[in-house]
Amino acid sequence: MKTNIKDIRKIIAGKQVYIWGAMIVGQGVCRAFERCGISINAFIDSSESLQGRKALGYPILSAQKTINENPFDEQVIIISSGHYDLEIEQICIEAGLMKGIHYVMSYDLNDVDPSIDISGICNLKCISCPRGNMDEHSSVGFMSSEEYKSVLDKLLRELPFLGSIQLYTWGEPLLNRELPEIIRITRDAKVLTALSSNLNVKRGYKEVVEAKLDWFKISASGFDESYEVTHTGGNWEVFLDNLYGLANLRERYHPDMQVVLNYHLYKHNIGDDYHRMEELCEKLDFIFRPSPAYLYPLDNVRDYIDGRPLSEEAEKTLELLLMGLDEGIEKALKRKKNRCPEERCLPIMWDRKVRFCGVYYKPYICEDFLTAPVDEILKNRITSKFCQQCIERGLHQFTGVYLAEKILS
Repeated sequence: MKTNIKDIRKIIAGKQVYIWGAMIVGQGVCRAFERCGISINAFIDSSESLQGRKALGYPILSAQKTINENPFDEQVIIISSGHYDLEIEQICIEAGLMKGIHYVMSYDLNDVDPSIDISGICNLKCISCPRGNMDEHSSVGFMSSEEYKSVLDKLLRELPFLGSIQLYTWGEPLLNRELPEIIRITRDAKVLTALSSNLNVKRGYKEVVEAKLDWFKISASGFDESYEVTHTGGNWEVFLDNLYGLANLRERYHPDMQVVLNYHLYKHNIGDDYHRMEELCEKLDFIFRPSPAYLYPLDNVRDYIDGRPLSEEAEKTLELLLMGLDEGIEKALKRKKNRCPEERCLPIMWDRKVRFCGVYYKPYICEDFLTAPVDEILKNRITSKFCQQCIERGLHQFTGVYLAEKILS
């Protein structure tokens, strides 16, 4: 059951408000609260690497310490972690906290996290990504800032607690020359702005940082010579130069911008390269987030299950994975009764088409986002044969299986 603004004001009245989850979902909730005139006290998180930092100007505290040391009736926790919401809720229940009194689930406020792929093109052809391992691609182009504003305005009308917009799905957002204006439009609407980049574009960083981007995610899969193995077409020297350049620009123009480096783990990059990248992130004060790589998109995994041949690039990816595809599929099938995390996803393309979800590449659920209500799109998706078949096979849990795997300490 959805919680509205009136409900949340009543629940938090006179209490300390903590958002459990200091990454993009939690920060989006914070920005939505600010837009509604609701104040928070701090973020809390279980990750020691985040504790002691700040997010959107608020301190990030220890989750366990906050629960144990604060009287229950004096605090409200907004659980906003995305992939780990149910695990966190269980911790709260075991601690004696009650839903709707001591804690609230963020998906009861807003269960949609839109992404807008403002660029219909990418400059790399990574072998674990559809840009590099699939032959059929949709049309190429960029979303204009004017068109983007129309899409954002519609989202805000239909999603009062809209927290964040991810300006990417399968494209490289820095290739869109109107990106700085798109960021400004989003900030003016008091919505969190986030983008992910391969950092191989040679221009546009100063303008993006000056536009006050909230969240800059960097994709990497190696260090020095190993970098270009899976970031196919990338150039290590360009990437490294842009890393340092971004750190300098952040310090000069926007110190509050959070920079996260997602390090995709493969067989070829888990030794010294892993530790060298970790040390570099510490030096630059970037958040280092390693996670096991998997074969993207799920179109490939579905083809594999059905016995259809994969591309040469996809086959090469399989040889480099830390967890084999068969093992990943088997583990996902055992978790098929779990809720689909992609229910939150609403991937809008540069031409306003809407894909089924963020882990598939080809299918579309809507031809023009501006002509269909969000609720109608989501209803059509979850009741579709395509979604039902995916869930029956457990494929909706496939990426989560890899994210949950603890490969390195």
